[in-house]
Amino acid sequence: MKFSSGTLAYLFGILAIIGIIASSYFALQSQSQTEQIQTLLQERSFLQDESNAQKVALAASEAEVEELDSELKELKDDLDDLIDDYEDEQNRNEEFEDQLKDLAGTLGDLEKLEGIDEELLAKYSKVSFLNENYMPDKVEKINNRYVQDGKDPQYFHARAIDFLEDMFKAAADDDIDLLVVSAYRSFDEQTALKGQFTQIYGTGANAFSADQGFSEHQLGTTVDITVESVGGTFNSFAETEAYEWLLDNAYKYGFILSYPEGNEFYIFEPWHWRFVGTDLARKLDRSDETFYTMDQREINTYLLELFD
Repeated sequence: MKFSSGTLAYLFGILAIIGIIASSYFALQSQSQTEQIQTLLQERSFLQDESNAQKVALAASEAEVEELDSELKELKDDLDDLIDDYEDEQNRNEEFEDQLKDLAGTLGDLEKLEGIDEELLAKYSKVSFLNENYMPDKVEKINNRYVQDGKDPQYFHARAIDFLEDMFKAAADDDIDLLVVSAYRSFDEQTALKGQFTQIYGTGANAFSADQGFSEHQLGTTVDITVESVGGTFNSFAETEAYEWLLDNAYKYGFILSYPEGNEFYIFEPWHWRFVGTDLARKLDRSDETFYTMDQREINTYLLELFD
């Protein structure tokens, strides 16, 4: 097909216009993509900046956390130290309180000991001596119902008389009527008694009667005991139920047999009983020792509880 020159000119014009339009379109497209890219780049940059800022903030937070952890650890260590110090102080206070209690107890014991005559647990009977001026702190009259008929009023140490009368009551409950023949005797009374025995028995009196100053009776804590069936015949007292009862029970009330069979001081005296306190009496009852074979230093340890 052949086109006229006019037609060709028109077609070329159209093509030129299309080219311009296409060029403009592509230019516009290119510009739009560039703007989009730039926008994306700007957004990316912003996001990177945000990310970096968050990283910096996170790093700062982690540093703060580490610092707080460190401070917390220091506080915990300080608290542990305070607790240890408090416990140590409490222990020291408790130890101090214990020391105060021990001291108070010691002072109380010393004060208590000051009120107890140490002679009351000393050994006499040819061992120790009581002078003519010695007397118990206080004596009380023994109930007449417990004294042998015909005897003068008898007296016993005031702080021990309840133990004596309790023992006599307990024996009576078991149908054993114990009677006191002799209790407290002064130095002068012992002198007179020993003189009477010496006149009758001569030197033989030394086997059963103490010289003045050596008698346990002067302490006020010793009694000679009998029963009505025996009366004043002391030697036969060992054959009575009363004597067996005393062997089984006297220690419960603080009494011991001073001169058992085989002792080295006097003849066997089943009637002669001395108050030494329940602790010491119980100890002697459970052992093979007697008062006069036991060491005096050990005996003295029982002085504090003598009247308990």
